[in-house]
Amino acid sequence: MVMAGYFALLLGPSCVEEQLPDLFARCPDARDANAVDLTVDFAPFMNDRYASSSDTVDFEDFFMVLDLEAEVLSEASSTWTFGRAYALSCAPIYNFKNISNIAVTLREPFGSLQAGTDISYLFETIEGTQLSELRDFRNLIPTFGLYFQESPENYSQLSLRIFLFLRDGSQILVDTTSPTLKTN
Repeated sequence: MVMAGYFALLLGPSCVEEQLPDLFARCPDARDANAVDLTVDFAPFMNDRYASSSDTVDFEDFFMVLDLEAEVLSEASSTWTFGRAYALSCAPIYNFKNISNIAVTLREPFGSLQAGTDISYLFETIEGTQLSELRDFRNLIPTFGLYFQESPENYSQLSLRIFLFLRDGSQILVDTTSPTLKTN
């Protein structure tokens, strides 16, 4: 029995030709999709988890992470096909067809801002686009970070409601509270 296992180990790899991915291949084009859900987390990501409302984090390490769950509309129109090797570093990219906009409001006062205030203009993508100005949801990686652009008071928390507005008039809401933000 042991001898049969040994021969299988020797013969197995010689019978299977493994195709390695092309490390320099281009990534596939964006796929058309609809957003069907939204998850909100807060960085930093430490000890295999995102920061929670019970954590205290340095403000310089803080950002909000939006994760859009996508439902692919049509595989036939995409270039994501089996049998084609793409670069290993390719993240899925989507053209979200049903998103109108994303907004962030305060559920509780924060500094001089009242509860209910739309603070979307205070969050920016890594490219420097304010969330309040983001209207093009094409070629989007479904998980992306938003950086808070206002210096908070030391040991303060953001109590937020995030709206994902859809083109059919419906919306997805997520209520969340940031970790405590330490500024010095």
